[in-house]
Amino acid sequence: MTKILCPVDFSQGSKHAMRTAVRLAVASNAELVLAHVWHVPPMMYAGELGFSGATVQAMVDDEEVGLEAAVADARALGAPRVSSKFLTGVPWDQLVDVVRADSEFELVVMGTHGRSGVSRFLIGSVAENVVRHAPCSVLAVHERDNQTAFRTILCPVDFSESSQHATELAAHYVEPGKSTITLLHVLELPVTYSGDPSIPGFTESLDKHASKLLEDWAVKLRATAKVPVVTKTRIGSPAGQALALLDDQPPFDLVIVGSHGRTGIRRVLLGSVAEKIVRHAPCPVLVARRR
Repeated sequence: MTKILCPVDFSQGSKHAMRTAVRLAVASNAELVLAHVWHVPPMMYAGELGFSGATVQAMVDDEEVGLEAAVADARALGAPRVSSKFLTGVPWDQLVDVVRADSEFELVVMGTHGRSGVSRFLIGSVAENVVRHAPCSVLAVHERDNQTAFRTILCPVDFSESSQHATELAAHYVEPGKSTITLLHVLELPVTYSGDPSIPGFTESLDKHASKLLEDWAVKLRATAKVPVVTKTRIGSPAGQALALLDDQPPFDLVIVGSHGRTGIRRVLLGSVAEKIVRHAPCPVLVARRR
């Protein structure tokens, strides 16, 4: 990677994200850009309750000091090159514009909710919109995430171009001799009104074909990643089965999922499977998107 963008809002969640971003920047000798967006609701300037210009400026000055402190923290953690951007406007829109304007950005690392969001499993609106609209991959880090390395990686695949890119990225996030990748394919079967498959033997035939194709992918990934690659096939809802697998022990450290699959049109909006995983996974989720 050449450049990594890490939005900071000085919350605990963004501090966790910054530590992850620093680790990835060190591993790839990438430039780390910390961005803070100053957003003032219009009503702050209007009516009897509006803030004075001096008050707003004092708040801006305080935010700029916080951004400088974050840069110092990133350098202290070992980031080789750190710069910052102080932006003004709608947070997710400003962050996406920064990434769109510079093709060297290949990854955004951000917390799933910040100072304005309650602590919960659901992803915050800023992070959700960045994941949906960024032209590059986005790593969503929960407030409770504190991994020092990605040792066990889950990669749900549907054999689409998007999931192919996800597996390619998985090879870059492992440590040879220390990591394991699990490729998961979920068969979402068409059923009749009664709930049974419409063709006898259909499930067995499809499962056999999917298992063979999944193993072919695993062979290629083992050659490039130089780590053990395990394959699993399940039947049911793709997002539901992936989330169920995340409850297994030992836990997974990272999920890498394509931004859209075979069933979705090629679009900016995030696919439903990836969106559900990002919203509910108990570990960091990398939404893979090729620029």
